[in-house]
Amino acid sequence: GEPYARFYAVYPQVTTSYSKLTLAPSTNTSTPYVNIEVEPGVQNQKDLMTACTGTTPVHYATLGTAPAVPLQFQHAMTAIRFKIGDRLSGTHNITKIEIINAMSKGKFTLPSSVQATTGASFNSAWSDVSTPATFTLDDINVSTAGHVNETIVGKDGDNFTFYMIPQVLTGNSVTAYVHFTDNTEITATLKGEWKAGTTRTLKLSETNSTWSYV
Repeated sequence: GEPYARFYAVYPQVTTSYSKLTLAPSTNTSTPYVNIEVEPGVQNQKDLMTACTGTTPVHYATLGTAPAVPLQFQHAMTAIRFKIGDRLSGTHNITKIEIINAMSKGKFTLPSSVQATTGASFNSAWSDVSTPATFTLDDINVSTAGHVNETIVGKDGDNFTFYMIPQVLTGNSVTAYVHFTDNTEITATLKGEWKAGTTRTLKLSETNSTWSYV
């Protein structure tokens, strides 16, 4: 009798046992949304993805024959990785990385279509972004030996990628600390904006390094 519907989907699965990712209540009559709190430990963080069948409703045309429900998932967070800059000694091993004072909570209203990651519309799906916190990747041993622009933290399969809520960094004193085995560190204040559905790769460089130039 009512053969048209629009379907939304969320990954990872929302469960009552995990309080840091919650769906809009069943009484919500507007566009569905999720509330998320980013885990402080990087290896426990979740890569939030959402999908929708789009602005054209799915048509249940033939009684007893379920129609196809096309769902194209899209990343909602910003992925943060680290690579070798042009002045980073290859004699170090990274033991810990911290991102301090970044926002940890937000509300994401599920878009009704696939969004472009180059404009501002996808970021506008985020609201109520709040609660500065520290996010830590520790108990690691990552060598800095390699070639310039080589990704060393956040590679495929290493589970070292930071999944952060998209936000404006300028003026919020968001800081990255990279700790090495020799008790030295790199510190940098992060600027600009983290955009939804994109990856930001930060280059690690030092004022003094063991590089020799020919």
